[in-house]
Amino acid sequence: MFISQGLIIALVCLTAAAAAEQTVETHAKIVGGYPITIADVPYIVSIRVRYYHEKEFGLGHICGGALITERVVCSAAHCFAENGTIPVKYRGSENYVVVAGGSNLNEKDSFTQVYLVQEIIGHHKYYYPTLENDIALVFLNGLIPSKYPTIRPLPLAERPANQGTLCLISGWGNKYKQLRQAIVPVVPQNVCSIIYFFLPQTQMCAGWLRGGIDACKGDSGGPLVCGGHLTGIISWGVDCGRMFFPGVYTNISNFTDWIRSANSSLDYADFTLRSLHNQASRSHFSLKLYVVYSALLTAIIIQAD
Repeated sequence: MFISQGLIIALVCLTAAAAAEQTVETHAKIVGGYPITIADVPYIVSIRVRYYHEKEFGLGHICGGALITERVVCSAAHCFAENGTIPVKYRGSENYVVVAGGSNLNEKDSFTQVYLVQEIIGHHKYYYPTLENDIALVFLNGLIPSKYPTIRPLPLAERPANQGTLCLISGWGNKYKQLRQAIVPVVPQNVCSIIYFFLPQTQMCAGWLRGGIDACKGDSGGPLVCGGHLTGIISWGVDCGRMFFPGVYTNISNFTDWIRSANSSLDYADFTLRSLHNQASRSHFSLKLYVVYSALLTAIIIQAD
């Protein structure tokens, strides 16, 4: 396949310029998805600010997460990191709760379980400017009951998903109160690297290049599930569902050893709670750069055909 060298250089320059203009945007929901119940995704949890949660059930949702054992939730590091700190500094956990077992963000039913947080371990190499190593473990201060009808851990993916694999993303976002889900394909890593300027192997892309289906703010930290395994963590993207810009996910298969090490290092007898707060989200390029960038990417795709 021959691609004009000039087009590649222009595309790289635009990506670098656009990255410098990234700003925090508040997005609202799974884009292009459909409603589901917790029975479809019993592994998903809502991570909330305890102060607001205790004012009124349903308030304070900041991120999603996936239960990976009876006591451990996997989520995104950017949900817990001090914004812009290098090296990263994480806030503590006593101000946060994890809500599991319910479909509706605002309604507590007989199956809903609420847990305080014992500890949060964010990756020590999380890097705010690029969101590399965007992974954290949330340790609950109680065990999920065995064979609970609406809560069930999700196994980890030991190897990357093949390109084109259809996967599931789910969450509440910041708008919908009912769980939603969408189907997205895994995008080839070399295509991701062109779109996002040399994306590292610790990150992966999933989504439709035609746009219209994606995750958004409030879904951060939630699961990308391929073949019944936790394959990715919702991390960041360019707006939500924008053409040519699939969502970017933390690639779980690169972190299974870190997850096991962090899990084994925790003293479960220590119930000292610490504070936690949320920063960061999905980011966007300026509209003008997006228009030019899209035109160049279209030219590359046409030449590749």
